[in-house]
Amino acid sequence: MDLRWFQDFLTLAECGQFTTAAELRHVSQSAFSRRIQSLETWAGTALIDRSRFPLRLTAAGEQFRSNAAEIVRKVVDARGDAGVASHEGAVLRVAMPHCLATSHFPGWCARWKSEGGVGSLRLHVGNVHDSVEWLAAGVVDLLVCFRHAAEDIQLDPQAYMRTGMAPDGLRLYRPAAMPVDEAALYASDSAARYPYVSYAQGAYFRRLVELACGDLLQRPVLERVCETDFVDGARALVSAGVGLAWLPESSAKAGLDAGEIVAVKDRRSAIPMQICMYARRQGPAQEPVERVFNLYTKR
Repeated sequence: MDLRWFQDFLTLAECGQFTTAAELRHVSQSAFSRRIQSLETWAGTALIDRSRFPLRLTAAGEQFRSNAAEIVRKVVDARGDAGVASHEGAVLRVAMPHCLATSHFPGWCARWKSEGGVGSLRLHVGNVHDSVEWLAAGVVDLLVCFRHAAEDIQLDPQAYMRTGMAPDGLRLYRPAAMPVDEAALYASDSAARYPYVSYAQGAYFRRLVELACGDLLQRPVLERVCETDFVDGARALVSAGVGLAWLPESSAKAGLDAGEIVAVKDRRSAIPMQICMYARRQGPAQEPVERVFNLYTKR
């Protein structure tokens, strides 16, 4: 049994649509459906009546719903209590997405230890939704992720603090060996067609790209040929010549330096972001947390 199955089920019961629930849970719809099916297999009965739209819970599903909510609440509370009771004072637990873990964490780790006096660090890698849950439940002390005002993380500023660490941005990149007529990207009468690598449905960057550059995505000039959940996977696909993709500038640097990818110059395809750090205002590792925060709040 996976606790995420219960959380998926409760989200689906609330919104009544697989597509919307998958987006809220930050997974692809196919992966979300498989997890619901796994839960039903584990429960030994159908929980969802798929013959109706919007879908409804079966009688067993209605009964299971209240029990599932109580199970999730107790597990999250127990995990948070255990984190407080057995927290290793010398270990600072940090959550971040995979692309930041590979591009930034080594440098941050060295700085936090040398300038912030952190004795030891434990890295947790996950998507935005899981990382926020880890922070709220006390599984981690710090959350580091990308931030854009239009797709901001909803954390109570009275209970959580935030600081900016560095500017970044999503840019559209092309394979170095793939010539692109940039004027054709936004031309209404363009007959040009270019392959495009997209992030999976429900991914944070997919929502951000669709929000900020939806006008370009609606044009036939970009033809989706592949989807991926990972920034590093998207960068590898661009480097391999599969198609264009939006990448964080910091994650694209290695490919640029190697001459494998090239940034599209048109600024209409650029999306400014910031790398931010979040933490609870009161937590078991408050002293090292505040020392790390001060590295970025002092000017």
